[in-house]
Amino acid sequence: MKVVIIGSGYVGLVTGACLSDTGATVVCVDVDATKIARLERGEMPIYEPGLEALVLRNVAKKRLRFTTDLGDALLDADVAFIAVGTPPGDDGSADLSQVLGVADSIGAALTQRPTDYLVVVTKSTVPVGTATKVAQRLRASQDAHRRADVIASEFDVASNPEFLKEGAAIEDFARPDRIVIGVETERAQAVLERLYRPFLLNARPVMFMDIASAEITKYAANAMLATRISFMNTIASLCDAVGADVSLVRRGIGSDARIGQSFLYAGPGYGGSCFPKDVRALHATAESFGIDFAMLREVEAVNERQKSIPVAKLRTLLDIHGSLDGITIAIW
Repeated sequence: MKVVIIGSGYVGLVTGACLSDTGATVVCVDVDATKIARLERGEMPIYEPGLEALVLRNVAKKRLRFTTDLGDALLDADVAFIAVGTPPGDDGSADLSQVLGVADSIGAALTQRPTDYLVVVTKSTVPVGTATKVAQRLRASQDAHRRADVIASEFDVASNPEFLKEGAAIEDFARPDRIVIGVETERAQAVLERLYRPFLLNARPVMFMDIASAEITKYAANAMLATRISFMNTIASLCDAVGADVSLVRRGIGSDARIGQSFLYAGPGYGGSCFPKDVRALHATAESFGIDFAMLREVEAVNERQKSIPVAKLRTLLDIHGSLDGITIAIW
């Protein structure tokens, strides 16, 4: 199968490299010519353990290449993944301008290719309803660029959210807890079953569902993990107040099979590129449908409060009530 990955950032590059390692022919596309030139020289724009070796091996086997020419890449592709950024807007909702811009470009390219069918997959983290918007933009762009003498390719839109952890992304892709795929048609499902056949053969759980459910699953997973962190940080504050040891409490509740040990460590709060924006985006999505997701508001509020706690503890430890200017602090 030929796969096109649009967006060669963290998710796109890892996805492209891993799919090429299963035997697919993969083209990674990006508008950043400098990034593509670096990749063609074998230079990684990001650090992820095992990624460089994976990329170089599959480039050498001619299963993986890089380009800025989307139209050429799509000429004979079976699947196109959209893996561009969805940064938070001012109201916390996901900015879909890059995703929809890619949909416009794919729609235009569909009028130029001889292959009769393409599955367009949103890999970016996007709110529910995005696949519908992508399909609408694809059709509008296709109609705007259609030539009378060319029959444009048919297409379906699907959702395949990523669940990669930084530092363990290659392992997560190769041995996933689950692969979530949202589809609307049997034809799209058949294509994606072919693509993910190596994972099916290795008994990895591939879950096909409707697109809306797949889109919500990604946000719900990250929001649940963020909730566990904020919950445990609140428990830690209670432990401080009563003289209990939060590490022992974590062991005590984490040994319950219904709860488990993961994401129960107390600390200065969650951060990174995913949890903050995904919690806000899910909250914004719920509000847009008239649902008051009060729990997520408190998850965010706890996380904001948590950032000041290490400083307060440091002041207590050093018996300093004013400024910490001039104090040298080492963090192990």
